[in-house]
Amino acid sequence: MSQFRVSAALLLVFLIGVPGCSPGQSRGPDDITRGVWAGTAGAETFLFDLRGTPPDSLVGTVHVMRGGKMDSELAITRASYHSGNLEMFIESTNATYTGKVDFARDRISGGLTFGGQPGSKMELRWMDPTGVPGFAARNGPYTYVMPTDGIDGWQTATPEDVGMDRSALEALVNAVAQDEAGLIHSIQIVRHGKLVVDEYFHGYLPEDLHRLTSVTKSISSLLIGAAIDRGLISSVDEPLLQLLRKPPTDSGSLWDEETLRDLLTMSMGLDWSPQEAEDLHGTGPAFFQAVLSRKVVVPPGTKWDYVNANVDLLAGVIFNVSGEHAETFASEVLFAPLSIGTYDWSYGKDEGYDLMDGSLQLRARDMAKIATMVAAGGRWDGKEIISEAWIKESTRNHMATGEHPALSGYGYLWWTGEIPSGSGIEPIIVANGSGSQFIIIFPRLDMVVAITGGNDNNGRHLDIGKVLADKLLVSM
Repeated sequence: MSQFRVSAALLLVFLIGVPGCSPGQSRGPDDITRGVWAGTAGAETFLFDLRGTPPDSLVGTVHVMRGGKMDSELAITRASYHSGNLEMFIESTNATYTGKVDFARDRISGGLTFGGQPGSKMELRWMDPTGVPGFAARNGPYTYVMPTDGIDGWQTATPEDVGMDRSALEALVNAVAQDEAGLIHSIQIVRHGKLVVDEYFHGYLPEDLHRLTSVTKSISSLLIGAAIDRGLISSVDEPLLQLLRKPPTDSGSLWDEETLRDLLTMSMGLDWSPQEAEDLHGTGPAFFQAVLSRKVVVPPGTKWDYVNANVDLLAGVIFNVSGEHAETFASEVLFAPLSIGTYDWSYGKDEGYDLMDGSLQLRARDMAKIATMVAAGGRWDGKEIISEAWIKESTRNHMATGEHPALSGYGYLWWTGEIPSGSGIEPIIVANGSGSQFIIIFPRLDMVVAITGGNDNNGRHLDIGKVLADKLLVSM
């Protein structure tokens, strides 16, 4: 979701100096990669962290800090340092920073341009990042600690209780702490319905709400399942216009062929450009009408195309069939039965309609609860929350995506795929949100993994999959 990403507009703000820099130390060209160059904008602190060898073999990362936590990162794609002049290029925002380095004063004075267009002046100051809360993933190496039992409905277990390798779990958490998967904020591992790992990094805590980005889509699918379970929707083959309380179109329009199934499988066939499909989000009656005004250019149900805006129509569907907006409906049919009392779905709300494609925030442990319920066929603590029939149907492969092997198939707003394990290739069911927000269900292993992260703009969204395979799944 774009609201949670660092925008070019934020970087245009003039950055003031950060207290705590080490002034007056004698430095030279090699020191361009020692420590970080820091500034603030509003509530965020930006730490420009270079690595490599000057003059031209430099790359790096912009770490974005907020409230004592490392929120996200931007990749410094390339950088150079010549005769006191530093240039850094940030591809994700098409920004180039050029500045004059003054080692005697531990400052860089310069400015940003965006796509070659003038930006704003920017001053950065040197600092030692070790004193920045949340910069380090954790303090020291990780030795396994069992989560506390009996909190918020969870039963916990040791690795040995559920047939897992303690040393493999320690290797996994230590690899995450060493940034082998990019910027990860939390990881929960559940096996046989019991919480085995509940770990946090870079200043994040169990009580923190976390943006789920497009994991919200998979939760939206569960709400549709709940509506079908209650007889509010007859089936996924119900015409979409009927669910949206819209009259049929003129004769011959493919809109009359659109069904709820086509929306859930990302196969509506509308005339979105790739940029619109990725960047356009919205909700409320006016936005619904804007989506409905698009042309159907591919027969519904025939071609997979990932589009955010289409999913937001579900806010209208849920309200029309239940008389309640999605957040209220979710509270009744999903959150309350799972004892999830803390959440936020306020961003992007319009006239009471919720943004269904990516604005829900939950605690990491509660995201793991939803994952565990799905893995158990819709049951939690012995009670049916969502019917097993809907869980099976919504999480099986309906469409080929042509994406990464771990995300090669698509169900009803759930991804399907496979990942290597010690016993071969393991099938997985995935809720996938930008920035490394994941629910990963391993049906054959009776295991789920929940991940939150900040890998929005650093190209490392899927790195956690390799770390899971190399450190944990190899032992299973």
